[in-house]
Amino acid sequence: MIAFVKDLSIILAGAIALITFVTGTYQYFRQNRYTRVQHFVDMRRRFLENPTFRELLELLATDDAKLNQMPVQDRRNLVGFFEEVALLMNSGILQPQVTRYMFGYYVRLIDRSEHFWEGLDKGSMYWTVFRDLASQLEALKIGPRNARELKF
Repeated sequence: MIAFVKDLSIILAGAIALITFVTGTYQYFRQNRYTRVQHFVDMRRRFLENPTFRELLELLATDDAKLNQMPVQDRRNLVGFFEEVALLMNSGILQPQVTRYMFGYYVRLIDRSEHFWEGLDKGSMYWTVFRDLASQLEALKIGPRNARELKF
């Protein structure tokens, strides 16, 4: 009888340990996903709530010639923001498909704008991360079917 209780307690302890491990792993992955979502929300908020960025984006929509009259530092800050997005994507915090879907349009506008880059050296080594982001996002194809599958 004592051997039976001993064996039963070992099996029960093993089951509890396994359940604890599975629950802990599940919570870890949920927390990881929450952290990624939080990074994304913070970046998106910073992007959309910045009046300078909004003004630049309005001008970029039509590649307005007034872009070259905007302060160089404001344009640098906008490209720098997208370089931060690229670093988050390259670090695995943001999925490439999510980055493309949420920021790709704006990256393309900047990359293709002639007026935006006046006074800035687009070919400079300091914009390598941005140029790499633009080419990576351009290579990703996201259609209506893929858009429904986007996840953090």
